[in-house]
Amino acid sequence: MTPAEAAEWMLEQFEAKRFLYQEEAATHLLHLHDEELAYYDASGNVCVGKAVLREFNKLTPDAVYERAEKFWRDRLPSDEPGRQQ
Repeated sequence: MTPAEAAEWMLEQFEAKRFLYQEEAATHLLHLHDEELAYYDASGNVCVGKAVLREFNKLTPDAVYERAEKFWRDRLPSDEPGRQQ
């Protein structure tokens, strides 16, 4: 699976629920055994690969990332400018 294909899979999950938890996506991608798609960081957290995130961000310009809860969701009128909330 390429980073673009992984991002498309994430988009499908996001569109089905209108939100997507980072851990859910990263855990799924980690099972593909490709560190470009997902990896463990220095703290032991499972993370989505940077190339996948770049592609996912292109596909979801109106989504925001909730840093505290670690998930993507639709932008609300009350959200601050920028991708992260």
